[in-house]
Amino acid sequence: MVVKTAIATRQPIAIDRILTGTVESSEAVTLTSRVMGQIRQLTVREGDIVQAGQRIAEIDVRDIQAQQQQATAAIPQAQSAVSIAHSAKLTAQAQKSQAQARVQEAQAQLTEAQAELADAQLHQQRMVMLRREGAVSQSRLDEANTRLSVIQARISQAKAGLTQSRTTVRQAQAAVVQAQAQIRQAQAQVEQAQAQVKQTQANLDYGTVIAPFTGVIRHKYTEVGAMAGPGESIVKLERSGHLRLSVDAPESLVGQIQRGKSVLVQIDALNRQIAGRINQIIPAADPRSRNFTVKIALKPNQDLLPGMFGRLQFSSITRQNAAARQGLMIPEDAIVKQFGITGVFKVVGQQAQFNPITTGQIEGKTVEVYSGLERGDRIIVNPSPKLENGTALQVS
Repeated sequence: MVVKTAIATRQPIAIDRILTGTVESSEAVTLTSRVMGQIRQLTVREGDIVQAGQRIAEIDVRDIQAQQQQATAAIPQAQSAVSIAHSAKLTAQAQKSQAQARVQEAQAQLTEAQAELADAQLHQQRMVMLRREGAVSQSRLDEANTRLSVIQARISQAKAGLTQSRTTVRQAQAAVVQAQAQIRQAQAQVEQAQAQVKQTQANLDYGTVIAPFTGVIRHKYTEVGAMAGPGESIVKLERSGHLRLSVDAPESLVGQIQRGKSVLVQIDALNRQIAGRINQIIPAADPRSRNFTVKIALKPNQDLLPGMFGRLQFSSITRQNAAARQGLMIPEDAIVKQFGITGVFKVVGQQAQFNPITTGQIEGKTVEVYSGLERGDRIIVNPSPKLENGTALQVS
């Protein structure tokens, strides 16, 4: 019988590593309260699918509504204070203008009186000289003295009026500055009241917790009637359809894991494999386990759910493990079964001889042999069903 043969040889065997992990959502968020209040409504349960913008919870915000009403009422009061301050400024400016006019009037009177003073002094001196000579009567001298006294009194009065008017100008200017400060203060109160209204309106909006995206409620942390506070968790929401497998890989495999590589993930719960792609390798090993976290983006599947168990198989041959893991390999097509016994037909002295074998790991189209053969044994590939022990062979 003409047969085709192959030689049993020792070859390096890939080391299979199984990495286990958990299916998780690639995007998850914990919705929290931003205001203090009692939860009035909580319309979802764990496992519910919610749509983006859907209302999740309603918080009692009556205290905030009261604050908003108070802030709204403060706006007209602050605006009225602004009007009053503007009126005070206009009054002070008018008083300042009047005082400046009086300063100018007093200055003019003083200038006029000072001019008359020089003439009166000259006339009085002339009258004194003439009186000594007997050229004029005493009454004429008295008239000159009286005129000089009157003018001097007018000068003193004008100076006093000028001083008072200047003081009034300074007081009016101070009143203007004070009124401007009051205007700024009142306007700040208006802005503060308006900001308070906006803040309370925002807090009222925060009283309604809505879903930021379409997803599944994975956990509910509270119930209706409980008190919610800023930062306290209400529900955990995971985005639908964007799932990934998270596994811990030992540092010995990190160099063989390539980002962007397509892989198959075995999901035991579905009894099937899901296509995936390595999209993230977190380059920070756990100092205790020396493991790196690897994220595999999974192809969308309606039956795949977060929390499912997944397995990822890696096969590797390196210079280090190739020397340590050598196996006796034969073609898979050479294996036959006779009477429930797995074996091969070996060529011995140009005759066929059935040898039971113990098989191990399968590598492509070859199989590892644990026992029953030796290195260099020639075996028959694709043996004919008519082949028996002792059949004469012609090896091709």
